[in-house]
Amino acid sequence: MVYCFTYGNKFTINFPMNVNIGQKLITKMENAGYIYNGCIFNCQSWVADKNFKTIEVRNEILAKFNGGNTVMRRTFTRNYALKLKIKDIINADEGQLNQWIGVLKTYVNEVMNEDNSSHVGNAVSVSQESAWMDCFKFIQSNLCRLKDNEKMFELVFEYSLPGTVHERPDVLLITDTKVISLEFKRKKAPQIDDNKDDVAQAIRYKEWLEHHHKVTKDKNLKVESYLVCTDNEAMSGTLRGIDILTKQNFYATLKNKLDGVKDYAFIDEWLNSEKTEMLDMLKAIDVMYREGRIPYISDVNKICLDRVCSYIARAKEGHFKVLLLINGVPGAGKTAVGQSIVYEENKGGIPNAVYLSGNGPLVEVLQYQINKIGNNGYMGENAIQGMKYFKRDYFDNDKRYFKNMQIPQQSILVFDEAQRAWDTQKTKRGFSEPEGLLRVGDKIFDKHKYVVIIGLYGNGQVIHTGEESGLSLWREALAQECHNEWKMVVSDNMFFNDDALKYRVFKDSKLFLNTSLRADFIDCSKWVEQAVSRNTGSLQQAKKELEELQKTSMRICVTRSFEAVKNKVKQIDVDHPDWNYGILISNFAEQSVIRKALPGWDIDYEGKNVVANGGYGKWFSGESMKLDKACTVYGSQGLELDCPVVIFGGDYVRYQNTWMARGDEYEKAKKKFENPAAIMENNYRVLLTRARKEMILLIPNVSELDETYDFNETYDYFVKMGMDVL
Repeated sequence: MVYCFTYGNKFTINFPMNVNIGQKLITKMENAGYIYNGCIFNCQSWVADKNFKTIEVRNEILAKFNGGNTVMRRTFTRNYALKLKIKDIINADEGQLNQWIGVLKTYVNEVMNEDNSSHVGNAVSVSQESAWMDCFKFIQSNLCRLKDNEKMFELVFEYSLPGTVHERPDVLLITDTKVISLEFKRKKAPQIDDNKDDVAQAIRYKEWLEHHHKVTKDKNLKVESYLVCTDNEAMSGTLRGIDILTKQNFYATLKNKLDGVKDYAFIDEWLNSEKTEMLDMLKAIDVMYREGRIPYISDVNKICLDRVCSYIARAKEGHFKVLLLINGVPGAGKTAVGQSIVYEENKGGIPNAVYLSGNGPLVEVLQYQINKIGNNGYMGENAIQGMKYFKRDYFDNDKRYFKNMQIPQQSILVFDEAQRAWDTQKTKRGFSEPEGLLRVGDKIFDKHKYVVIIGLYGNGQVIHTGEESGLSLWREALAQECHNEWKMVVSDNMFFNDDALKYRVFKDSKLFLNTSLRADFIDCSKWVEQAVSRNTGSLQQAKKELEELQKTSMRICVTRSFEAVKNKVKQIDVDHPDWNYGILISNFAEQSVIRKALPGWDIDYEGKNVVANGGYGKWFSGESMKLDKACTVYGSQGLELDCPVVIFGGDYVRYQNTWMARGDEYEKAKKKFENPAAIMENNYRVLLTRARKEMILLIPNVSELDETYDFNETYDYFVKMGMDVL
């Protein structure tokens, strides 16, 4: 079945992944105004405004794929169930309240039915109906003392946050200066356990409205979120920054919030708001190459993008050789900025910029995403290339013959993961990757009269042998006399003091991306640094950073049971069907540990339970949620999941109150790496910064590790930190 869902003046058509839409129909949809919205609920999703053309195509699609049935799933033309004045609720009798509950039930049933066919006809339980009645009665008894003008404010019930599936605050109060979210619970206290986190729910609504609700952002409305416990014995208080309202303080709080404010005159505009674009990288690429525009990323990232484009323009005009290094916190969107640069410079139809990455899986995923859209002359290899093939074409094993090599068509080279550039020994070419890129740049300059190399630099993310020299490789390459015409621009926080280069190195604070975009602007890197660092981390500081994270919607759980993991993701499927999740493991995970944690699993090189070359695109597009394959750091660096399941594979354990690298893979690594323990540490630093929404840590219950190294100490370490237990 192909389903059509209506939200206000828009509708979405979802094709199952196994449906071949066909290029002819895709072209017809695009010509009518449909826009591809990515993979949602394991479906190919297309969105459009309602008009004569789009409705005509919609009916054709439904008739073709659904045996002539053109009935739409949604009868509601609005994205909320009810909008009621406080006075009307106060004055309502039992019959009126039951009528409103009927409307709420119909609305939620339809929303839930659209998202999960198993819910058809029974999404709303009797308990939920009782909860709505309790909410109405609580409002009646506690707000009846408001002044007449205050009773004229409207309350919105079950508003579907645009761009989400099941995210519906119970009640919203919108004034001319603020948005107040009220989440009602028939409880003595908020539930916070392995099944539900009421506080996280309230926080999530607040963060979403602050960051993703377009009208809220455009009107600069303040967002406040509260939990309302309606039980007579409930006690007020504050949990993780969220105030708990009860019968003792509900009236006083609302009275205070309404004092001196006006009703929001444009409430319908607010209710019909679009979602601000804060897309993950894969969806952003879809927007760029399908719609022909760069989607909104963040103010910081947009400033950085504009600044880089200005440097490129100056290089063109002044005939300069320029090296730029962009760095930022994990999840800050360095890759998205790099992709935007390439798109911006190539949009005229001439491939003038190329994105280079030694991360083969990332290249595969990006190309997979673009190939779903189709090739228009400047996508594919013109826009994204693996470093392996770039070096094959433009580097040589002997620099004596370097001058005879081919010259790239592009004048702008965007080099991803610049901190992982290979040294001379690793390249086996007599020069390092930075040196090779500068030499290629010199040839580009001779041909095009300007060249710009942009390095996307991430601290603490070196995971391969031959990548351990970091920034020094770029410094050494630039310091060579043959490259003295190059100018370099780095951010203020990048340590780059070198007397030999001081007149050629410039600082620009705009090249540092200081805000994580991964989880609604939540930066978990500070916690990760304290949690897994062998030298600088501490349990005490990690606990403090986790406490700060717990004030956000980011939830991190720990367990020793894979069954608990499977139960958790089943609940995610119900609560957040648009989320993707999957298993991540270290490159050094012990085969014996994984086999005992996950019986029958094979995680050797390209084993049956490890995502291998050729499979990354499909895995990140939905197959990850089968939980039958794991992705290593090699495959996940630079990519994200809504809820990764990070397995501690016995290679990095807590032992006698410190982190220790161990195991057969560690012994092998000693022969490859200068500092294998640091590489293993970086593995987990990368794995633990892949989450957009939530994260699950699985510490396998393996007896020999518990006996020899007290693997239980690793588990206890996270529990003592204050982490939720599944």
